[in-house]
Amino acid sequence: MVRINGKGNAVLLALTLITFAAYAVVLVTAFWDLPLDIPTWHQLLLLYAHFIPMFFLELLLCRTAKLKWRILLPAVLLVLPGLWFVASAEWYAMAWFLAGWWCVAPALGCLAAWAVWAISRRITRPNPI
Repeated sequence: MVRINGKGNAVLLALTLITFAAYAVVLVTAFWDLPLDIPTWHQLLLLYAHFIPMFFLELLLCRTAKLKWRILLPAVLLVLPGLWFVASAEWYAMAWFLAGWWCVAPALGCLAAWAVWAISRRITRPNPI
């Protein structure tokens, strides 16, 4: 891995940590009182707000990883708990649905970061014409 010495990489790291902390607050406040009685906007934040920290984390990894397989690390970290949840649940169809629903936002964050990184590399790389 390349050291985080550029200003852009430091900003990406700060944005990743700040948005992850904000999502952790959303998660804790949602499950603070049981049974769940949270408004719809809070439910939407709970289901989709983790797109943002995953986007920043993946973009940071794309910029700093020398070995290209390391950019798949967040995706693997999504798959392993999802598979554990599906394997340990008794209701397989519902478990697959819930794991898929919960992992859609971070997976889209990874895909968006890969797309932004590929476009930025194509723009900054000089054409060999």
